Amino acid sequence: MREAAIHCVADAPVAGLASAERRALRLALALSLGGAGVAGYLVYLHERIAGNPKRGLCTFTDTISCDTVLASPYAAIGPIPVALIGLLGFALLAALAAWRLVGERRTPRWLPAALALVAGVGLLFELIMTLVEFFVIRAVCPYCLIALALIAGTFANATWAWRAAGAAPTKEDRHA
Repeated sequence: MREAAIHCVADAPVAGLASAERRALRLALALSLGGAGVAGYLVYLHERIAGNPKRGLCTFTDTISCDTVLASPYAAIGPIPVALIGLLGFALLAALAAWRLVGERRTPRWLPAALALVAGVGLLFELIMTLVEFFVIRAVCPYCLIALALIAGTFANATWAWRAAGAAPTKEDRHA
């Protein structure tokens, strides 16, 4: 009985949002929370590795090594770790997606577009950092690649939500 109640609450429609937008927002929220977790772990690793780059916390080979990437001069912009920028970006994306889900249609009209824009900027930043890993540092961080996959998924779902927000409600949406 309790399981059925949880299932019903999880599947309950968010009033006012098209079902496609609701699904995309939930996925964007889940992916951005996962990204925040990965970025948070990378911040932790950055702090641990900064004092001793040969700790071996995340080294598999010479070229597959978080340690090498996080000990490089490209791991921070000034005093700010790149992973912290990622953590803040993922947190902002989660907040925007949650705001739209909770606020329904009462949210500003620009919110779905802002979610897609912020995710797009995050994806561009992550792609640039990944290219730096491959071609400048010549090592790759597996956790950074996971973050790349999560921001790509967040961007795809944010774009899907933006498109769905501008679409007319479907027959399924009118009866939900």
